[in-house]
Amino acid sequence: MHLQNAEQASKKLHAALQVDFVHVASWYRVGKLLGSGGSGKPNSDPNSTLYHASLGSVYLGRDIRMGAEVALKIESIGQSPSGLSHEYNMYLSIAGSTGTSSVLWYGKEGRYKVIILEHLGISWQLTWKFDQ
Repeated sequence: MHLQNAEQASKKLHAALQVDFVHVASWYRVGKLLGSGGSGKPNSDPNSTLYHASLGSVYLGRDIRMGAEVALKIESIGQSPSGLSHEYNMYLSIAGSTGTSSVLWYGKEGRYKVIILEHLGISWQLTWKFDQ
């Protein structure tokens, strides 16, 4: 029974959020899903292998004013504590560092929190390693 519950919890952790909007802040269009899941902290129960996670999904999007690709990280507002709020603060603290996306917008859209990030694409280092 415990194994079945763990499998169900794992599926929930990696399920994509089904957003009910197409635009964020009137300037960014939501595109295809890039990934979803959770990053969390261990459950307080020492006998459990489950994690309390900040569930979220990452979508490719487009800045409809400039035409540039963006990344949208989306989390349900009901998450407590909010992993996205923490992530936003971390982005602010490392702003300008090499290889770090710039935050283009952060706020609420409907029942979600959203961070809009500069889309950096695939790292040339990863591409280079796979080509060798």
